[in-house]
Amino acid sequence: MSELIFPNGTKEFALAAGDKISVFSKSPYKVYQWAGSANIPYTWDLIKTGVENELYVSAAFAAGGTVKVEAGPAGAYAQVGTEASVLEVKNLRKTAVGTLNATGILTTALILGGVVTSTTAAAVTATTDTGAEIDAAIEIAIGESFDFSVVNTGSTNAITVTAGASGVTVVGLAGVAANTSGTFRVVKTAADTFIIYRI
Repeated sequence: MSELIFPNGTKEFALAAGDKISVFSKSPYKVYQWAGSANIPYTWDLIKTGVENELYVSAAFAAGGTVKVEAGPAGAYAQVGTEASVLEVKNLRKTAVGTLNATGILTTALILGGVVTSTTAAAVTATTDTGAEIDAAIEIAIGESFDFSVVNTGSTNAITVTAGASGVTVVGLAGVAANTSGTFRVVKTAADTFIIYRI
């Protein structure tokens, strides 16, 4: 998940080899890289001057490094990773509607899409990935969360969200009845460990 940089504040990020940095703000911002060599003193080199409402995604840093984001009066959001993407862009999120029409795996890719539909011609059991698989699929810190919704377009049967083999617990009414929808919040509570709450 993205990290908030407070208004007019700065934050440094350590990038591993192959990582990118993504930054978004509703006010101008600047991105610097710590650069130098044995013969040249290290200094912060300006690599991006962002304008209001601009999403910046860097190229991959082949050797990694340290990057600093300097926020403006609106603050900023930043995320680091091989597929870094700030979801808070203009208060929107990327949505890719997925389907699970028969009992099977409710994959992390499906729930990260934001909306999962099901025609439920028969009762559907939607089993999540394990906690380790979820953790490997998304960069998220302990205490952070994301939501997804299940839309049951069937006329008779329920779709029931069930915890994966390990590292996942489902709390609350897990069954989504026919012709209804349900929203769930996925909270990381420890490494490879998540609780999914019906909200």
